[in-house]
Amino acid sequence: KIVLQNVSQDSLNASKDLQKEFATIEKKKEELADYLCEDRRKLVLEDVFNTMKTFREIFLKALQ
Repeated sequence: KIVLQNVSQDSLNASKDLQKEFATIEKKKEELADYLCEDRRKLVLEDVFNTMKTFREIFLKALQ
């Protein structure tokens, strides 16, 4: 019973930590949207990263 309580408590703590991390990521995403003058609700991080990746590839190709 004690082991199960420890596992449950550890899982609960991990869940709380994960929620804090997600909240931090969401806050940073909103800051990035503001910086880029984008709508906070519509900004998709995957799109931003894909755009950055494409820019980098084109930039490196131009340098060559």
